[in-house]
Amino acid sequence: MFSAKKVILVLFIVSCFLPVAAMAIQYVSFAQPDTTNQKDIYLYYANGTLQGMYNTTSAGIAIPNDTDGDFMFVIKPQYSNPLDEPGTFLTGAVGWLQTNVLSLLILGAMGGLLFKKW
Repeated sequence: MFSAKKVILVLFIVSCFLPVAAMAIQYVSFAQPDTTNQKDIYLYYANGTLQGMYNTTSAGIAIPNDTDGDFMFVIKPQYSNPLDEPGTFLTGAVGWLQTNVLSLLILGAMGGLLFKKW
C-alpha cells in the first residue's frame, strides 16, 4: 500500500505549490511606537474606499481575501493635551521614563564626562 515516507513526500510536494494565503488568514499588527498616545490606523483599499478604522492597541488587522491585495495604511496620531487629562499624561510620562531610563542614564554620564572640570 502506501508507506509513511511516500505520504509525507506527497504532502510536502503539494504544500510547496499551495499559495500562502490559502493556508491561513493574514493579519497585520502594529507595535505602539510610544507609550504616551495611541494612534488610529485607517485601512483603505487600492481604489481609495475605507475598509476599516483600527488603533495601535488592537491585536491585529485581518486582511480581507476578496481583493487583489493592494492596501494603504494611514496612521493618524491622537491629540493629547496634558492640561485636559493630567493623570493620563503623567501615566504616559512615567511609562516613557521607565522605557528610556537606561538611555537617559548613559546620556547623562556622557554629558557629565564631557563637561567635567579637570
